[in-house]
Amino acid sequence: MKVHSGLIGISNNANARQRFFMATPELSCLSREFKSQFGIGTAGKNTEHPGLGSCDIRRDHEAIDKIKAAILSHGNPVTAEGDKLHNMITHAYVPQEYVPQILNINDTRQKLYEDYVSERINGEISLWAPVKKENNKMFMSGNKKSTVKIRDKTVDLKETKDLYGRLLILARSNRHIDQKHAVGNYEFTQTPRALFAPNGDILPCTDKSKLIHLLEKLAKEVTADQDQPQGGGEKMAKEVTADQDQPQAAGKAPMDIETLGSSQDGHGSHKIALVDGMVVVQKLTKKPATVVTVKDLSEWFYGRLMSLTRDYDEVVLVFDTYKPDSLKRITREKRRQGKDPIQYQIRDDTNIKNIPMSHLLSHNQTKADLTEYLASKTVEYSKDSPKLVIASAAGHTESNSQLHFEGNNHEEADTLLIHHAVLASRRNPSDAQLVFFSPDTDVLVLVVANYEILLKNMCVSMVSGILEVKPIWKALGADRAKALPAFHAFTGADNTGRFSRIGKATWLNIYLKADDCVLKALQMLSQTNQVTEDLLSTLARFVCTVYLPKGIQINNIPELRWHLFCKHMAESDKLPPTLGALKQHVLRAHIQARVWGQADIAQQEFLDPLQNGYYKDKDGQLKPVTTEFLPAPEAIIEMVRCQCKVDCSSHRCSCNSVELPCTELCQCSADCQNDEDSQDITLASDSDGDSEDNGDV
Repeated sequence: MKVHSGLIGISNNANARQRFFMATPELSCLSREFKSQFGIGTAGKNTEHPGLGSCDIRRDHEAIDKIKAAILSHGNPVTAEGDKLHNMITHAYVPQEYVPQILNINDTRQKLYEDYVSERINGEISLWAPVKKENNKMFMSGNKKSTVKIRDKTVDLKETKDLYGRLLILARSNRHIDQKHAVGNYEFTQTPRALFAPNGDILPCTDKSKLIHLLEKLAKEVTADQDQPQGGGEKMAKEVTADQDQPQAAGKAPMDIETLGSSQDGHGSHKIALVDGMVVVQKLTKKPATVVTVKDLSEWFYGRLMSLTRDYDEVVLVFDTYKPDSLKRITREKRRQGKDPIQYQIRDDTNIKNIPMSHLLSHNQTKADLTEYLASKTVEYSKDSPKLVIASAAGHTESNSQLHFEGNNHEEADTLLIHHAVLASRRNPSDAQLVFFSPDTDVLVLVVANYEILLKNMCVSMVSGILEVKPIWKALGADRAKALPAFHAFTGADNTGRFSRIGKATWLNIYLKADDCVLKALQMLSQTNQVTEDLLSTLARFVCTVYLPKGIQINNIPELRWHLFCKHMAESDKLPPTLGALKQHVLRAHIQARVWGQADIAQQEFLDPLQNGYYKDKDGQLKPVTTEFLPAPEAIIEMVRCQCKVDCSSHRCSCNSVELPCTELCQCSADCQNDEDSQDITLASDSDGDSEDNGDV
């Protein structure tokens, strides 16, 4: 210890430290006594701690009162319900993997202290050595953007060239390889490019909404030509195809959801509004300053809902059900753009003033809790309303009247809308009017398909305007209308994906020309639990029609792939999928079509995804099965090739041992006696010898 300049460090000598800590208090006492003898030191000097004055104590008490008031303004933490750890201010739930670390923080601190003393005070590590920061995961730590490495397309192209190169070399050799069979039945890519991206994801359906405008145009054309002779199906199909590039129907201006409720002409009949609740919630992107808590949000939501349906006698509000093992998980994760969601607590006093709606709705469990909360509050707020209000969420339905409903297991609000529309059609007179409030293409498809069991005075409020259902149903016909959901699932939906380079307009053009066998096969996807070989064969023929060049008639996928490969030099994503890949796509479409086919009933029967085009990866997540076949024939993938240093004449050569000739891919020497030329010479010699022998005989 240097008294003049102060401490310059702490010795690692334990005895020296002990002497210092024992002697320092005594030295201080001796110094104070010495000063007191000569009148030097504490005379008139305040000996109290500077932070223990009356003013300091008053300020501390005021600060404590402010902290207490701030805590109580967000609710009493002692009375909070639930067994999950959450942030007292933001009401965000802590990710479960971080909970033990937070709860054991005192034990962690004690261990860090003991390690510090043992290593730096009593150990050999210097006291001034850097201390590693303890990484404690807290409430917002999980909200980090994650990136996904996607295989580049050039990598897949090199793999394709390698497989095709092997095919050509083997075809030139004496090894028997049927090129037509190989190209027709194998993808020659790691993922079927007609249905999947290079990273193994199904191709997203980006033009699904075009089907709305195409059906609307078809209805207008049929209505305009209804007095003309029959047999105009091909003309209608051509007109639909000609309109495939138009983003929306002519003369239709985009409409906001608030204007849709008041745009219906009153007919004096009973009017029923069926509303997709999440559509209204997603419109609340900009909260006003008055929305501070979740209860404020529910009141604002109810006000918007009543404004939307002010001219209606009956309001049916439905929400999606958010299941942890849903097939929609992949689609929802993509919408989050790589950001981990944060779960918030949903209760009346949860403060959401500074939480954007996109963040509040990022976690599936938060959305599930919010939908149940909004459904319950809607019924509560409407208990004195003269109109009938029905709200359904998470399988439970309640109303502000004496009506009782059985439970349901619908996951999609789209199918739940149809189920409640069927119930409304049964309890209301035939002249009542049904109006669906949803911009989703799936809803329009389901309404058209179920037209015969619903009230006939029916329309759908879309973003582009009001669509009457009857003209669309009449334009399609009863059979095509019933098969429309399966057609939609097969040609491109959220869970099933789409075909590469083929849009909804092209598919609809082919669909309008399809025969009864195709329509029956599509209807079977919605009605039965099994996919038969006959059904697969019919749908394969349907796929062929969309890939066929003009003037060519081929109804077999392997032959069509060979024709397009040879005559048109088609790349992988321009060829139809192989039968192995198409079967898995049909199975996935079957799951979705079967759900849509049971939209009118309360309890649906769900197909097992693991038996219908899906598998579980190592993390337990459902992934689509790309194909049931190898990417190329086994003879090409596991091709036998030798690396002999001699002439390959013995069975030590891997090619010779299995009676196969060496190829250009082998790494044997130039003196090879097992290549194609050597075998030709040998065969010629054998033939000459046989001729001489035969001549002698």
